[in-house]
Amino acid sequence: MILHCTAKLLKEMNIAKPDAADIPPQSSLLGDWYANLFFLSRKKNLIFTNARTLFTFIAFGVNRAQMRNITELFRRELGKALLDEDFDGETIQRIINDCKEVHIAKATDRSVLGVMVDHVKNVRWMVEERDGGWNSSNLSEVIKQLNRTPLLSKEFTYSIEELGKVLGIKIDPKLNFKPKFSIISQDT
Repeated sequence: MILHCTAKLLKEMNIAKPDAADIPPQSSLLGDWYANLFFLSRKKNLIFTNARTLFTFIAFGVNRAQMRNITELFRRELGKALLDEDFDGETIQRIINDCKEVHIAKATDRSVLGVMVDHVKNVRWMVEERDGGWNSSNLSEVIKQLNRTPLLSKEFTYSIEELGKVLGIKIDPKLNFKPKFSIISQDT
């Protein structure tokens, strides 16, 4: 599996820009992943997005030592995100095993990076504005909501649905999800 990291993240991890030519051809179930560093309430966070499905998860409040061991951090947080999405243990283990060998490369796909930028904007709004701050926000629900945001780049599908298609599982993005807000209709 290839984890494409932004220049900002590579610099934080103290890794020179890796050469993708040095990486052997990969064949993994979900394909390539992307990672970026962002700050939220003055804390470092890593956002990970799958290039094929745009399924996203976030490692909140990470330190430099965790970033330098990004492979372990990636697998742990991916497993947690899949568990929060109610995937069964066998499916989670299959996906985690598929990510045993992780190669670091430079980020190249601008469309995936654009999705990540949008997600970071949404996370900032959800945590800081909607929920009133870091301590009062349910971060697992924030991640679930990101994966249930319609994506224009995928013809208004949801990344959780796209993940299900790749895994051969039918997923209803509205099932088992309760957003923290509701739309109030006003009759005039």
